[in-house]
Amino acid sequence: MVEENISFFIDDNIEQDNNSFNLNLNELFNIEDELYTKLIQYNINYTVKQLLMICEYYGIAKDLRITKCNKSDILNTLVIYENNIENIENVKKRKKLWYYMDEIKNDKFMKKYVL
Repeated sequence: MVEENISFFIDDNIEQDNNSFNLNLNELFNIEDELYTKLIQYNINYTVKQLLMICEYYGIAKDLRITKCNKSDILNTLVIYENNIENIENVKKRKKLWYYMDEIKNDKFMKKYVL
């Protein structure tokens, strides 16, 4: 029979900043609330076709179509993509371009130039 020793070190001199801990928890809850809010907004305001168009812009629609995902899978994939810090610039650009498209579609003169 082999006996293994486990050793550990306790440093009582470390001061913990409770305010920092609470702030981190608040940030975590805010992020979770933001994700949930995005899921709800996309679910209510967008059809599957519109969601897939957004995913296509990001270059992630192909995988969703191959696996034949349902709306909730598409929503989750989209929200995860948009909350990835590496994709922030792409998300900002997409939102700006979507805003411009909406403005053009709502203009009496310019809407005839949008397909």
